[in-house]
Formats: sequence, structure tokens, C-alpha cells
Amino acid sequence: MNDFYADDHHAFFAAFYNAPAPIVIAREDGRFLLINKAFEGAVGYAFEEIAGFSDWIDCMGGQDPTGVETYLSGLFSSETAHRTRRVSLQNKYGHVRVWDFYSAPMGRWADDLRTAISIAAPVASTADQEAACEETMDLLAEEVAKRSKDLQASINALENEIIERKRIEQALTLSRERLKQMSMRVLDALEADRRTISKELHDSIGGSLAAIKFSLEEKEIDREQNGGRLDESLSREIDYLSAAIKETKRISANLRPTTLDDLGLMATLKWYLRQFRRTYGKIRVDFTADMSEEEVPEAMKIIIYRIAQEALNNAQKHSEADFVRLHLGKTDGDHTVCLVVEDNGRGFNVNDIHPGKDPLSGYGLTAMRERCEIVGGSFHIHSWIGRGTVIRAMLPISKTDQ
Repeated sequence: MNDFYADDHHAFFAAFYNAPAPIVIAREDGRFLLINKAFEGAVGYAFEEIAGFSDWIDCMGGQDPTGVETYLSGLFSSETAHRTRRVSLQNKYGHVRVWDFYSAPMGRWADDLRTAISIAAPVASTADQEAACEETMDLLAEEVAKRSKDLQASINALENEIIERKRIEQALTLSRERLKQMSMRVLDALEADRRTISKELHDSIGGSLAAIKFSLEEKEIDREQNGGRLDESLSREIDYLSAAIKETKRISANLRPTTLDDLGLMATLKWYLRQFRRTYGKIRVDFTADMSEEEVPEAMKIIIYRIAQEALNNAQKHSEADFVRLHLGKTDGDHTVCLVVEDNGRGFNVNDIHPGKDPLSGYGLTAMRERCEIVGGSFHIHSWIGRGTVIRAMLPISKTDQ
């Protein structure tokens, strides 16, 4: 600190002393009136060590390679006082740094000596600038690479999402189409069942009842002609009634066996197999079960029965088999009911049933598959020419069924 700064009349110069930028106030006789803290830090010398221009040059070994003396000599010239000068400033430790000095005259001091103020701003060297530029470029390149990687990851995720959405849309479209086809087939099946029932009622029950009616009318005429006596018995009409009752039971059993509700699935399958053996004696049928009646969900019983019925009808009509094996059990940790129908028939190429169409569209296979899918199950068929066919229906057991 110096007398200039200590003078109460110049107390406002305290702001210069504490300013963050290096500041020097000098007189034309070479004496420094003020060197602020920032300047002392930049050159490494305290005010007491460089009270004037000559002291500063002496501190640099009497040499002035940085042009400090030339700069200071131009501070008080009216022609050069306002010019910005670039000075290489060597500090106490021999390090040289380039500064831009912005100067301006401050008038005359009390002894009529001129004064000037200089404010310094550091200038980065070309090497520093290049290093800073390279560092900035490296940081920028790193950030661009990171952003590019993040962007590519986002693009990949988006592409995967698009692919997944397309897959889901295709699956939904296929599901809607299959649901539509299934609905149409259900309606067709209902109409076919109605036609079959109508035809059977008309041809069998209706025919039997008509025969009974005509026979009774004929005998009623004879009775009236014979004075109320009936010479013939009603045995023929009773036979007609017995046939009609038998036919009614057959139609009813085809619609839904009463034994399914009264005795359960196992008894119904055994009853059906007895009827099947009686009708098609050349085909031997073996039935085994690894589960009890109570373990089969009620809603699943009619599905299992219909699949077994359809599979046996296929074996009889198309396979030329002489042996069929039925097995009913559980799999997948007792969470799935599995029905297997296997024959030793001639087999077939599944894909050749109807080329270009659903490979399960023939032989009632579609109906079996759809019955499985209605309850969330799956249907599998394997067939080898000359080696037989295996049908496997997998029906899941829900928690509510257990």
C-alpha cells in the first residue's frame, strides 16, 4: 500500500485496489501510485518490490525482453495514451503471459506530474487457444458421440417397438380373421346340427309317428265296422312306438349324452366306447386314464367327450386302423388336462388335406382345434403315412377350476 492509496482524499481508489482485473496507476516520473491485488498476483511482486518502472525492470534482471519499458513510456504521451497495447508480462517465477493493457490519462498529480491508469486483460496464447480449441472439440466430439449413441439406441428401440407393434397388429388381424371364421363356422355348425336334427326327426321319429297314426286310424275304422270290436292286437303299433322311443334316445344321446350329467365323463366315455365297439367290431379300442372324475373341470367334460368322439369317427372313416388308444391324464405340473388319441392307421400328410388352406380344415380337425382354443388350450396333430396318427388336445385348468 502507498501514500496515494492512504490519502483520505483518494479513498475511492480502494475500489481499484480490490478490483478483480489487474490495475496500475502510474506517474510520469516512473513511480507507481497504485498496484492492486490482482496485478500483484499476476506478476508475483508486491507493491513494495516494484514501486516504480525501474524497480520492475530490475526485478527482471535489468532486461526488458517483454516491452514493459516501451509500454510505460507511452502512457503519458497524448498520442499514445489511449492506445491498447499488448505486452508480454514476465512474472516473478519466469513465466511469460500476454496481456492487453487498456490505458487512459487521469490528469495531473499534486506536484503537477501527469498520471495514467492501465487495466490489463489476459490474452490466451495461440498454443493455449489451440489447446482450448482441441479440448473443446474433444468434448464436443465426445458429446456428439454420446448423443449419437443415445439417438441410435432410441432409434433402435423405436424400430423394435414398430416391429413389435406390426407383429401385434398382424396377430390381432389374424386373430380377428380367425374369430370371424370361427363365428361363421359356429353358425354353420349350428345350422348343420339343426338340419340334421330336423331331418332325423322328420325321417325317423316323424315317420314312426305317422305309421302309428295311420295304423291306429285303420284299426279305428275296422273297430267301428265291427260294432266296437277290435279283432287285431296293437302289437305292430307298440313296435312302432318302441322304435320311435329308441330313435329318440339315439338322437338325444348324439346331442348330449345324459350319462355325462348323471354319471360323469369317465362313464360316458366307456359307454360310448362300448357303442363304438358294438358298431365297428373290427376296431379294438383301449382307454386309460391317470386322473379321477373329480379332477376334470365340469366345463371341460363335454369338450373332451366331443374331441374323443370326433377323433374316433375320423379313425373309423378315414384311417383304416384296427387299433385306437385313448389316454386321459394331466401334465404341466397338473395344470393341464391332456387327451391323446392314437391309431395305427394309414396316416396322411397334414398339409395335403386341403392344399393352400388351413391344414386342419379336413376330417373335423378344425372343430376339435376350435373346441380346445375356446378354453385357451391347444391342439396338435402328427401323422405319418403308413404309421398312423396321434392327436393331442391340451386343455389348461384354471385356478377357479381347481
